[in-house]
Amino acid sequence: MSSCSVSGQVRRVFKDAGRVCPVDYRLAPDAFAGGPEVACDVLYVVGGLYGNPFALDAVDRLVAAEQGDVRVVLNGDLHWFDKTAENFAALERRAARYTPLVGNVEAELRRQVDVGVGCGCAYPDCTGDDAVSRSNRIHKKLSEAVDAHPELKEPLAGRPATCTVGVAGRKVAVTHGDEQLIGGWACSRESLQDVLRQDELDRWMAANDVDVLATTHTCAPAALSLARGLVVNNGAAGLPNFAGQHFGLTVRVAAAPHPDALFGAERDGLHVEAVPVRYDHDAYLAWFDGLWPAASPAAVSYR
Repeated sequence: MSSCSVSGQVRRVFKDAGRVCPVDYRLAPDAFAGGPEVACDVLYVVGGLYGNPFALDAVDRLVAAEQGDVRVVLNGDLHWFDKTAENFAALERRAARYTPLVGNVEAELRRQVDVGVGCGCAYPDCTGDDAVSRSNRIHKKLSEAVDAHPELKEPLAGRPATCTVGVAGRKVAVTHGDEQLIGGWACSRESLQDVLRQDELDRWMAANDVDVLATTHTCAPAALSLARGLVVNNGAAGLPNFAGQHFGLTVRVAAAPHPDALFGAERDGLHVEAVPVRYDHDAYLAWFDGLWPAASPAAVSYR
């Protein structure tokens, strides 16, 4: 995991663009304290749409098929490949019907002054420098488009980084990276395999009366059952998560299971499941290719 401490040396921050977390990514110690802020019958946690409008179409279809009070939390990195001000604005209009949280992509887009952390992804050491550089350039394209239309930043200005939702009498904590940092990697697949990290999460969930922690950020799904509760990372809603497959993932939390769930767990009557986001992959590729030609950073890293 990349160190997210900040030395205050601006020179080093710029050198490590894409690998460090700025100080304002740190979540308040009491960010998840107290009772749930809202409650619902069915909760969808949709992280990492990455600008894919067709994935949002698929989420809309999932919601339309549900009964009862349904809430959708878009837990960060709603944007990424959208590249243009027009695409950005269209996605923001659609996101307004749900509960959007800020991820590192949005946290850097809303700045009035560039602090030199690039995309804010805080990539770990196992990610190559070339990949980090491409991510910084992807973000720069979108940032330039948004900067040309300052009014587009207004919805991002007060966007929260966390929320808590009550489902079937249980408390679900939702954020982008991990329970400490917007861009943190401590809920990655690798981190969750560490027994010391598991103990840390167990104690944190007990201290904050949290039954489920739902995150995203890493583009790789993970799920963990602890003594105190469940931790789940949806990987990405707007990109494929498995080899040979062309769908994203969302996390669904409800009292009843979903017929299309791929994996999950039931704890005291609460079902926490990964549900496929079956978007129109061919339409998405055509849209993507129209924005990002073959030699572009997005095409090289993601196409």
